[in-house]
Amino acid sequence: VVNRFPRMIRDLNRKLNKKMELYMTGEETELDRTVIDEIGDPLMHLLRNSADHGLESNEERVRLGKPEVGSIFLDAYQGGNNVVIEVRDDGAGIDRVRQKAIEKGSITEKQAETMTDKDFIDLLFLPSFSTAEKITDVSGRGVGLDVVKTKIEALGGNITAKTVAGEGSTFTISLPL
Repeated sequence: VVNRFPRMIRDLNRKLNKKMELYMTGEETELDRTVIDEIGDPLMHLLRNSADHGLESNEERVRLGKPEVGSIFLDAYQGGNNVVIEVRDDGAGIDRVRQKAIEKGSITEKQAETMTDKDFIDLLFLPSFSTAEKITDVSGRGVGLDVVKTKIEALGGNITAKTVAGEGSTFTISLPL
């Protein structure tokens, strides 16, 4: 499943004009054949999101005192009766959700006042929700994390997200063995 991802990240380096490196662990983690056939596209989507939305521009990273080259991590491991797959980055974190949700009418200002960080992250999984500023061939086309979530849940798993402003985001997929 993961063999195509290093090349995809190299291609995104050029396309997005951002320096980034993909680090993978757990490539030997075993999955059911059905899961292997279905998990590639959701992982590709998460990696593309990290590259496009998560990582800042090279100039912005340097200005913030971060290494110019952004890091994206794909880690897989067995956790109890589950296989856990994490996609994380050392980017800006997810910070535009509140503003975009209000702009799109998904929530009101009043609702936003009482929402927790988790509530805002959950908005990312709504159909056609996007934080992309413009539509490109990488993102903003309305095929979002809702599709990823639906696919993961169809496999009997779940997906969660965590973010820290200025430090990055982590998407964790948990699938039954």
